[in-house]
Amino acid sequence: MADDISISINEQSHPILCGTCQQPIAFIGESNTDTGKAGCVPCDNIADIQEVLKMVAEYAKDEGQLMFNRMARDVARQSKIMSFEGQTSQNKAHRFVVDLKL
Repeated sequence: MADDISISINEQSHPILCGTCQQPIAFIGESNTDTGKAGCVPCDNIADIQEVLKMVAEYAKDEGQLMFNRMARDVARQSKIMSFEGQTSQNKAHRFVVDLKL
């Protein structure tokens, strides 16, 4: 397999991982960011690279919202007048994820 695939967020590179086994994914065959395929061969989790990038962007958006929700929950816990009701953990599986290292 070729080099691991990563995505740049805020000018920092983050590896794209298989959502099943959490291992870095790689291009399958030729490294083509327009029409290539990428994924995790052992898990048989393979998709077009453009689809992978869409899934990773959705995961990052979801995870960003959850981080914000956890912060709001923690602030509300310290207040006698505020409360928080919202999701603070993932409730759906993602085929591909990004290690945000935050």
